[in-house]
Amino acid sequence: MRDLMNHIPAILEPLGLPIIFNGYPTGSEKPNQFITFLEISAKPIFEVGGDELEIERIIQINVWSNSNYHQLAENIKRLMGSAGYERTLEYDEPNTTGESHSNRVLRFVFFDEKNYKKSGGHVNDNSK
Repeated sequence: MRDLMNHIPAILEPLGLPIIFNGYPTGSEKPNQFITFLEISAKPIFEVGGDELEIERIIQINVWSNSNYHQLAENIKRLMGSAGYERTLEYDEPNTTGESHSNRVLRFVFFDEKNYKKSGGHVNDNSK
């Protein structure tokens, strides 16, 4: 299975922005634009002998910007789509009092698989 803490930043690296797992930038000033992400759900789809061979994973990516983020959101959708992720939902999060950045939420689904070797019934993790 894929390690999302490394996999998602690798996909989005060409954007050249801070990419933070399940958190928020630290420091006194936030960057003008940054990306946060987390896994919303990991649901087994196919199991053999107690081994989860296929998992439906839902990933949320938050686009934070204090300026127009339309092109950034489009670039994220393009990069995630090229990596095999399907966008399932997209919306603007309402601004909160005191927040300087607007927040665009993008959700994606993908199916993470382990290969099942028939000889001997061993599960091989070839997703690295």
